[in-house]
Amino acid sequence: MPSIIQHDVERQPVVSLHTSSHVAENMPDFRDRAGQGCFLCLESYRDGQYAVLVPCLRPTKARQVKGQSDVFSDNPRPIYEKMIPWDSVCESDSDIYQRLTDTCYQHLAPWKRWLPYYGITEVLEVNFHFAGVVESDGRYPIQMESVKLDKILEECKKLIAKYPTGEYVDIDDVCLDDDFHSEKCRMGMWAWSQPCIRVDAEKANHRRNRLLFLCLLKDCARDPARANGLRTLEGLAQESCIYDIKGENKVALPLPNKLFQGTDQMRGLRFVLG
Repeated sequence: MPSIIQHDVERQPVVSLHTSSHVAENMPDFRDRAGQGCFLCLESYRDGQYAVLVPCLRPTKARQVKGQSDVFSDNPRPIYEKMIPWDSVCESDSDIYQRLTDTCYQHLAPWKRWLPYYGITEVLEVNFHFAGVVESDGRYPIQMESVKLDKILEECKKLIAKYPTGEYVDIDDVCLDDDFHSEKCRMGMWAWSQPCIRVDAEKANHRRNRLLFLCLLKDCARDPARANGLRTLEGLAQESCIYDIKGENKVALPLPNKLFQGTDQMRGLRFVLG
């Protein structure tokens, strides 16, 4: 999954949000500024399974280019449409992982941070459903389960197998570009509005390869400085665990003093502390 900000020069995550106290005094609370959030999923003997919404600045929608400046120069720059404040800034992966790690220790065992032989032992991509409204301390009761990697791998293999490859493949059986598709592909596109089987196979191959790097989740949590450039927050076994929490596309959350209706399946990161 390509990053939506990799070509957005003015919104690159290069500035850390760990600002000086002088700057912090003149800025709104970070939770008020953040337009996105990542669900940190935890489990303890006392509280059971629960999720904590960790705020972050990671726009989920690409900005629209409305023109270019310096068009007659060797280095023209894009001009973007004006965006709402929480979508105009993007923080680095290391900042987000640091906040996730701090929140994990805060909820499970703050003292373990300072002792040898303790720390984060596992980080998993999980699916979960809300199981009640938010508690006063920001905990959402949930029921979670790990992503079924075997099922994902099998789905990838099936999609890859649908597209013929090899040295002796007939030219009529392959999709050369967006305008030339094999007969099998055209039938699926016209009759069932399916995507191109070549595109599906390429995406499946990319997703299968991403499964090889699931160990990076733990590495990034144990050493957030390593996270930049690895793009693990875009999702490895599934889509990103970062959701909009403001704006027209904000995620629906179970609220206090509201009738709980149940929710769709959500994505989160489970941190295990040992």
